[in-house]
Amino acid sequence: MKLSKRAMQLEPSVTLAAAAKAKQLKSEGYDVLSLTVGEPDFPTPKNIQEAAVTAIHSGEASFYTQAAGIPELRRAVVDYMKTYYGLDYKIEETIVTDGAKFALYALFQAILDQEDEVIIPVPYWVSYAEQVKLAQGVPVFVEGLLEDDFKVTVAQLEAARTEKTVAILLNSPSNPTGMIYTKEELRAIGEWAVEHGLLIIADDIYGRLVYNGNTFTPIATVSKA
Repeated sequence: MKLSKRAMQLEPSVTLAAAAKAKQLKSEGYDVLSLTVGEPDFPTPKNIQEAAVTAIHSGEASFYTQAAGIPELRRAVVDYMKTYYGLDYKIEETIVTDGAKFALYALFQAILDQEDEVIIPVPYWVSYAEQVKLAQGVPVFVEGLLEDDFKVTVAQLEAARTEKTVAILLNSPSNPTGMIYTKEELRAIGEWAVEHGLLIIADDIYGRLVYNGNTFTPIATVSKA
């Protein structure tokens, strides 16, 4: 069976491959601490389970919803952005998707033409590049250096920018490093993007997982007695 060139150029997720390996080792009796996929170590809370069951029994989950999401949920998104970020959006400016991965996939499909470039800071979540390639775009990688806490600078971004650059993807707090851009750093990148007419794609999935203000604090430390 013939597959498209887009499909053939995709690379398997190393995160999911590592997760599968961890599960295999656990099934073989090994004591494995898996730091692979981002999922909790507890089941869905009871109140959420019960709400889902209630929606099924009442018939609410039996019919098509609006393509952009049910109005009540979109209103909750608007309220969330106002409460936590002080931003005023309209319901018409919100879209609900089946997870963050699909949100990014749909976005790239909507904004990219063939050979359009998206700047992706490194280290990065492994799915970014594949999503860009699926939209026939070109991922352009800019390395965040250790001495800069793995963050990219405006000078690096400008060096990577071409006439084909459409967007830059920012993930803060970062997967996988946990680093956080400061307000001043984000403002500088924002002003650079506006100056050159570029879209900033802000993947804020870990936006509230911030410890000790602006730095990561380990849950526990271990020392010798």
